[in-house]
Amino acid sequence: MCKKNITGLFAILALTGCGGAEDAGGEAAPDNMSNQASLNTDVSTTMPELAQSAETNAAETDQKKDVEIADKSTAPSKAAPSVKTADCKITSIPGDTQFKGDCEFMPHGGGSFTVKRSNGQSFVDGITAFVAELDSKTAAGLSARDANGDLTYLGVAEKSPVDGACWESENHSVCVYAK
Repeated sequence: MCKKNITGLFAILALTGCGGAEDAGGEAAPDNMSNQASLNTDVSTTMPELAQSAETNAAETDQKKDVEIADKSTAPSKAAPSVKTADCKITSIPGDTQFKGDCEFMPHGGGSFTVKRSNGQSFVDGITAFVAELDSKTAAGLSARDANGDLTYLGVAEKSPVDGACWESENHSVCVYAK
């Protein structure tokens, strides 16, 4: 960015130093002070803009460096999800299978959450974790993570009108109960 500002400065200086040039018809243009004054006015209005642009870019660069440093920090984040042991009941409708047992519940805020088994084994259908991202109080985007770590969007899950701890999609039901 600094190179662009310096290049722009040289271009402006080159324009201000070009007096007495020929016009398009080949005749010498009069070397008068009004043309030079006009160019100087253009330079004076452009220079503060360049300086302000350079200051803004320097501030943005400093902010990016701060973010990069923060991202590399190994200190735990205050917003890190707290893991809680819960009882899960996961049902696969097409596979006609069900898991009932302990799971790890990780809230993400706003009602969104992830559940997985503490031993890393799958719940049903090779799914090792379910992620529910709430869109509203009664609807969430439901995704599943497999043993390879791939995350697949399963579709919209709706909160069960019968059991408020359950989220039901077309093919899966995810119920999480506090211990």
